[in-house]
Amino acid sequence: MFNSSSQDPAVENGKFQALKSSLKRLIALYIESAKLTAAEKLTLLLSSIVLFIIAFILATIAIAFGAVALLQLLEMALSPIAAAAILCGFFLLLAMLIFVFRKPLIINPTARFMSKLIMDIGNDRFTN
Repeated sequence: MFNSSSQDPAVENGKFQALKSSLKRLIALYIESAKLTAAEKLTLLLSSIVLFIIAFILATIAIAFGAVALLQLLEMALSPIAAAAILCGFFLLLAMLIFVFRKPLIINPTARFMSKLIMDIGNDRFTN
């Protein structure tokens, strides 16, 4: 029989098997890289959440002590009811300002952090 290829079929089959095993190895390495990247991003996200929770708790405690100190300071100059009303008005004003400016204060930084975390896939991997 006349064979159109110049090589033995066994050699071609061996090359095909080598190519097949190389592709399997490449896919396995891509999967491993994706797993490591996901673990890195998840670790960064969870550590940021824990840091935010700790900072929020400490800031809340500091604000509570500051409010009590400010209330006692105002009580020296005003009646206790007037001092409490002024402090209450201040906190309501602060809450309204945070609500009005929630997009630039809360939503945009959170979205920027999440997009940087998700979309910044391994840029530092190629610079080293």
